[in-house]
Amino acid sequence: MNNTALVQRTDDGYSGPSIQIADRIGAEMDRPLIFIEHPNAQSVLQAEPNGWDIAFLAIDPSRTDRIAFSDPYHSLEATFAVRDGLKHWSCDEVLQGDHTIICATGAAYQARLSALAPKGPIVLATSPDEARERFLSGEGQALAGIREALEAPKIPGAHILADSFAHIQQAVAVPIGNSAQMAMINRVLRRRGAS
Repeated sequence: MNNTALVQRTDDGYSGPSIQIADRIGAEMDRPLIFIEHPNAQSVLQAEPNGWDIAFLAIDPSRTDRIAFSDPYHSLEATFAVRDGLKHWSCDEVLQGDHTIICATGAAYQARLSALAPKGPIVLATSPDEARERFLSGEGQALAGIREALEAPKIPGAHILADSFAHIQQAVAVPIGNSAQMAMINRVLRRRGAS
């Protein structure tokens, strides 16, 4: 649920690209959909072993011992919102400066950001919403996030950098013991791409 570019809660359920794919997979399997909300990927990984059949996660090679991933269906850019007083125009400038960066714990871009070893500290928030609120309240000089989420709504007194520090491939995931379903899931994704 922390990736609003892919799923949003509505008055009558859910919407977004992940929901459209889930609907098509459910129709292909002739099974009803029961949605289970998880705040982030870590929550999915910590769920009961039989607590879910399919999930929508970032492709992460460190998880392939537990999860099988489909072909990617969407790519997201991780970038920074920086305060207007900070005259940086690239992610490298932010990473090379001694700036406090606020980032959501468990976000798909957190590991990539940490691997880039920014000179300034990374402050972890429990969710993208909390990270945004902390940035809005004046904490930090840069806010890491998914471009679509940083752009809407606009953050007063900040601008979003044009480049990115990570590209995150999104996929349908199934528990490793259910990987036989992957051929069907990839067929659904190919048909979606062709339509």
